[in-house]
Amino acid sequence: MLSRLFPSSLGLRLKPRGELFVSLLGIGLAVALPAVAWVWTTVRTLDRDRRDWTQELQTLHRFRLEEAIRTLDVELNARGSRAGHQTPPQVSEAGVLFRDLLGDAGEAVLQEGAPDGLLVLAADGTPLYPAMAIGVINPPEVDLRGETLMGAFHQRLLTQSMGDAYLGLAAQWVEQGLEGSRSPSGRLYLPSIELAALQQLSRDDARFEPTLESLARRVSRHTAPLMPASQRLFLWRELQRLGTRATLPTESAEVLGLAVVQELAGKPDREHPTAKTVHLSADGLGPEVWLIPAPGGGVIWLYKRERLHGELEARVNRSLGPQGYRAQLVSQRDPVSGVENLQASMGVALPGWALRLDTSVATAELAGSARRQAALQIASAASAVILGAVLSILAVRRFLQRVRLTEVRHDFLTTVSHELRTPMTSIRMLIDTLVADPDLQPDRTRAYLEVVSRETLRLGRLVDDYLTFARLERGGMNYDFQPTAPETVVEAAVRSVEPRFASPGCDFRTEIARELPMIQADVPSLTTALLNLLENAYKYTGADKRILLTVTRSGSTLCFAVTDNGRGFDPRQRSRIFEKFYRAEGPGSPVTGAGLGLHIVKSIVEAHGGQVEVETTPGEGSRFAIHIPVVAADTERHHET
Repeated sequence: MLSRLFPSSLGLRLKPRGELFVSLLGIGLAVALPAVAWVWTTVRTLDRDRRDWTQELQTLHRFRLEEAIRTLDVELNARGSRAGHQTPPQVSEAGVLFRDLLGDAGEAVLQEGAPDGLLVLAADGTPLYPAMAIGVINPPEVDLRGETLMGAFHQRLLTQSMGDAYLGLAAQWVEQGLEGSRSPSGRLYLPSIELAALQQLSRDDARFEPTLESLARRVSRHTAPLMPASQRLFLWRELQRLGTRATLPTESAEVLGLAVVQELAGKPDREHPTAKTVHLSADGLGPEVWLIPAPGGGVIWLYKRERLHGELEARVNRSLGPQGYRAQLVSQRDPVSGVENLQASMGVALPGWALRLDTSVATAELAGSARRQAALQIASAASAVILGAVLSILAVRRFLQRVRLTEVRHDFLTTVSHELRTPMTSIRMLIDTLVADPDLQPDRTRAYLEVVSRETLRLGRLVDDYLTFARLERGGMNYDFQPTAPETVVEAAVRSVEPRFASPGCDFRTEIARELPMIQADVPSLTTALLNLLENAYKYTGADKRILLTVTRSGSTLCFAVTDNGRGFDPRQRSRIFEKFYRAEGPGSPVTGAGLGLHIVKSIVEAHGGQVEVETTPGEGSRFAIHIPVVAADTERHHET
C-alpha cells in the first residue's frame, strides 16, 4: 500500500521516511478530526429537523391548497366580469348583446375561458335571449294589413302554384313593413313564409337559391326584429336540410341557452348571485351546466360542467404541477381517501364542490430533496476529510519526490563525471605512452591514435547529448525544418557509428525501401535521435551483436526502425523508459549511462510531429521505431536507394 502512495520514497538513501510517515498521520488527524466533528454535528441537526419536517410539510400543502382556491376564485370572477354591468334597455337589443358577448364561443374548438353559452336578462331577471318566445306587442290578428295580405294569399292559391303564392305573400309582407309582425307565441311570420315557399319550390327553380340565402341571412341576424331562439334553431335545421352553405356560429350556444331556460322554468335567482348547476334532463342525471352570473346582473355565463372543471383543474395544475401537486374538483360529499390527499370547499365560487390536492408526488420530491440536502452536507464534510488527507499525502509525496530528484541529480553528476572521465583517461594514458616512448613505431602509433580518435568521438557524443538535454530542459532547442530525403539522415547516422560498428563481432546492416517520400525534418536533431537508438542497440547487446536499421513507409509516416539482439527489458517498464534519468533494468550486465538517450529521442521525435514505438522481449532483443510524417503530396519527391 505504501509503495503505491509513495513509490519514489522506498529507495531513498536518506532516512526521513519514518518521520515523514508520522507527520503524515499527524496532518491527517489534524485535518480529519474537525471535519468528522462537523459531520457529527450536521447529522444531529438533521435528526432534529426531521422531527419537525412532517408538520412543516402539512403546513406547506395547506398553503398550496389555499393558494389554488384563491387562484380559482380570481379565475371565476374574471370570467363573470367579462360582461360588465350591461343590461339591454330594449328586448330587441338582447340578441345583439348576446352575439357580441359570445365572442369566439362559436369556434369549432373553444378557447380556454370562452363560455359554452350565455343568457341575457331583463332588468327584472327575466331571460330575454335565448328565450322560447319574444313578447308580443302588435299581434297580427289586430293588424288589418296582415289580415288583408292573408286573404289575398288564399285567393292566389286558386290561380297560382303554392310556391308562387308564398313568394308573392313574402314580397308583399316586406312591402307593407311587416317584418316585425309576430304570431301570438312571439314567432316572426316572415321567416316562416319564406320557409314555406322554399319547401314548395324546386331546387332547379331560379328563385330557390336567392330565397334560401335571404332566409339564411334572417336566421343568422340578431338585430331587430329579434327572432326567438326556438324559431331560429328550428329554421336553421330546416335550412341545413335544404342544403344551405351559410353557417350559424351561435348554434351550440343558443341550443345550450334554450335548454337552460327550459330547465329554469322561471327567473334565475338574482338575490343570491352565485354559481350553480342545472341538469339538462328531467331526472337530474343529464349533463350539468354551470350558471355564473356577471356582476350587477344582466348576463349569466353558461359552462358545461366537465369543460369548466377541466379548465379550472388545468389552470391550477399549470402552476402547481411543476411542484408535484395534482388538483381535481370533486363533490363535497365525496370522502377524502388516503393521507396524501387534502381537500377544501370552493365556497360560494362553486357551491357544493371542493378542490382536492394530491400531494403524494410533492411529498416524495420534497423528501428526496431533503435527503439529497442531508447527503450533500454529509458528503461535504466527508470530502473535507478526504481532501485534507489527499492534500497531506500529495504534500509528503512532493517532498519525497524532491528528495528523490536530489538523489537522481547527484547520481547524474556522478555518472556524467564517470562517463567523461573514462574516455579522457584512456586518451591521456595513450598519449602519455606515446610521449614516453623514445622509439615510436608507426603501427603502434597508428593503433593508439585510432583508439584516441574513437574515444574522442565518444566523448563528443556524450557532450552533445548533455548539451541537447540542457537545451530541451530550458526550451532553447531550435529546429530548422526542411524537406529532407530520409537517406540523408541515415547516411549521417551511419557515418558516425561506422568506425565503431565495424569492430569484430558486430553485424550491422541497413535496409532502405525504394521510392521513399520526403519528410519535413531538422537533419542534425533527427540524426541525433537515430544515433541514440543505434548507440543503445550497441550498448545493450552482447559480444555477438546483430543490429538492423530499416527505413520504410507506413501509411502517412516514414518509419526508421532499429532492431537488435540485445538483452531487452521488462515490458512493464515501457511507459517509463523515456523518462529523464530513468534506466531500464534488464537481465545481464548492470545498467550504465545517465538515462538521457531515450528521453532526448522522444523529445526530438515529438517536435517533428511523430511518435516512438517500442517492442521488446527480455533476453532476445528490442525494436525501437521512429515514425515521422511525410510531407504533403505536392512536395513529395520519390527517389531510389
